[in-house]
Amino acid sequence: MNNSYYYLFEFWILQFGIYPKGFMGTLERRQREKEQRRKDIVDSARKFFFEKGFNGTTMPEIAKSLELSAGTLYLYFPSKESLYLELLLEGYDVMIVKLREQVRPYAAPRDQVKALTSAFFKFAEESPEYFDIIFFILQREFGGTRQSGLEQKQLKKLEEKEERCKKIVMDALSFPDSKFLGSDLRPTVEALWSMLAGVVFFWRKAGRADFGKISGQAETLIMNALFMK
Repeated sequence: MNNSYYYLFEFWILQFGIYPKGFMGTLERRQREKEQRRKDIVDSARKFFFEKGFNGTTMPEIAKSLELSAGTLYLYFPSKESLYLELLLEGYDVMIVKLREQVRPYAAPRDQVKALTSAFFKFAEESPEYFDIIFFILQREFGGTRQSGLEQKQLKKLEEKEERCKKIVMDALSFPDSKFLGSDLRPTVEALWSMLAGVVFFWRKAGRADFGKISGQAETLIMNALFMK
């Protein structure tokens, strides 16, 4: 079916609700093709961003790797930031799964918090590329571009995933005799998140430092701070 017929059929549908014979099959095929192309774009972008980072990657090279025009690429993702955010959403999914898997077996609050810190360090060690993407965004290296030129759907999903991560931690800190009961837990969660990320950054900077030893000491300090009366 050529494009002129396709657009004519679209007009009939919009105006009269008429579906010409064979049109739905064509429409479904085109939708599958769009979904596959979008997936291919994300897969290619993941490779470039993981290897070269945000600043080292360009939209033209992503388009070239897929034999697409830059215009076609921008139809799917309006900016490089938007494409990067797609991988950020993936990273949050990986981290949320890791946190839940580690916490689920435990009922005691102390064990849950310990499992959370261990899960965070495990995520940073096993998925360093996603860790970098998440904390690259949080360091505001985009210079505020998160607030403009990005798909609203992505931003809404990002907020939801950030809240899920915070809720997992807040639930672990909301046990009956918690010193935090009755107070706003968000500053505590954000401080804890910052400390954990700082440990990872220090480990990387230290080069050959034993991550298990550093993370273990950090975990002990955090547990004492949270649970000592």
